[in-house]
Amino acid sequence: MLCNHCGKAGLRNRKKLYHYTESGLPGIYLMNVPWSECPACHAREVALPGVGRLHRCIAWRIVTKPSMLTGEEIVFLRKMLRKSQKQMAGLLGLSQVVLNRWETGARQGHAMANDSRIRMIYLTMQQDEYTRRINREIWELLHLLFGKVSRESAPVTLRIDPAVCSPEGMASVEIEKMINGAIAKQKLTAEAVVFPETGVRS
Repeated sequence: MLCNHCGKAGLRNRKKLYHYTESGLPGIYLMNVPWSECPACHAREVALPGVGRLHRCIAWRIVTKPSMLTGEEIVFLRKMLRKSQKQMAGLLGLSQVVLNRWETGARQGHAMANDSRIRMIYLTMQQDEYTRRINREIWELLHLLFGKVSRESAPVTLRIDPAVCSPEGMASVEIEKMINGAIAKQKLTAEAVVFPETGVRS
C-alpha cells in the first residue's frame, strides 16, 4: 500500500495504542483502532469510527477531571462549543488577549473561579448524550467537584476505545469517586508544602 504523504510503498499495520495527537491533547490514546505507519516518512493513517462521539467522550472526561484545566483542554472545550476565542472570552467576561494567554501557556495558570466557569459554560451550552443526563443530583455533585479540583494543572491522560464510548460511567456514584479523588489529591498537595523559612513540611 502506498503512503498518502510521500507516495512510497510499504505501509505497516500497527496493533499498539494509537497516540491521538490530532485531538490537540497530549495524553489521549486510542485502543482497538486500525492504523498504519509509513517507515519512510513516519506519517500515520488511522480509521476512526464515530469521531464526534469520541470527542464528546473526551470532553466529558476533561470537564470532570479533578485538576485545573490546561491550555490545550480549554481550546478543546471551546472548539467543541464551536466558539471563537473572541466569543468564548465574551462568555467568560474577559478579554480575548487573556484567554489567548491561557490557551497558549503564555500566562501560567488561571483562577479557580474561571476554571469552574469554563466547565459550567461547556456543560450548559453543549447538548449531547452526556449533558442531557445531568439531573439535579449530578449538578450538585459537579458543583462540589469543581470546588475541590487540585490547583495543579495536569493534562488528562486517557485510554479510550472509540467503539464503546458512552455516558454510562457518569452516574452519581462515579462522580462521587472523582470528588473523593480530588479531595485526596488536595490533601497530598497540602502535606507536601514546605515553609521556606524553616524547610519544614506542613
